[in-house]
Amino acid sequence: MNNLPEYLSVKQVAELLGWHPNTVYFRCTSGELPSFKSGNIRRIRKEAYLQWIAKLEQESVAQ
Repeated sequence: MNNLPEYLSVKQVAELLGWHPNTVYFRCTSGELPSFKSGNIRRIRKEAYLQWIAKLEQESVAQ
């Protein structure tokens, strides 16, 4: 995970998770996955992505 770029696109996150880009985009626009717009592209900071993944992992263990 250290070799990830500092800022990820929705497509990159979708490829990492094996999800459809629309699913990642929805999670971004809903505020679940922190992101921001850079021109016409939504970007996710690497640190925000890693924290979000850790949170998903904790939630799945708690269930």
